[in-house]
Amino acid sequence: AEVADGMLVHGFTTERYLREVTVPTIESVLTEQGRTLADFQLSYPAFVVTGDTPQEVDEAERGTRKQIAFYASTPAYRPVLELHGWGDLQPELNALSKQGEWDEMGRRISDEVLDAFAVRGTPEEVPGLLHQRFGDIIDRMSLYMPYGDQGVAPRILAGLREIG
Repeated sequence: AEVADGMLVHGFTTERYLREVTVPTIESVLTEQGRTLADFQLSYPAFVVTGDTPQEVDEAERGTRKQIAFYASTPAYRPVLELHGWGDLQPELNALSKQGEWDEMGRRISDEVLDAFAVRGTPEEVPGLLHQRFGDIIDRMSLYMPYGDQGVAPRILAGLREIG
């Protein structure tokens, strides 16, 4: 915020972390410079779990859990987990990563953790869910789908464009 007019938020964040840590930090710097959030753009790659069939949804969940676990294993990202009371998950996942236990790491991501990091719903529901969660703080959004998107991404993006 000191030198830029926007920021690409890392995908490993939650709505709570954005609202309680990221945005207030940016606002503080902008205020010092006589600027506001209206002068700054936030872009966010949102984790999305979706599909048209139960098999597609299962694949999407597995892929997203594994990607979240990969990031959560990184010591530098522990503050996001700690805000939610999940700090002990980081060293556990880090140890598993050193053993190459990538599938097991994904299984350690609970539904509660998954829901904090990802939006889950049908392709038709996802645009509204993303807008509800982030519409007042994110200016630009992309979809973070660490699995084959099964062709649903264009439908979701079209729905987001409709919402504005």
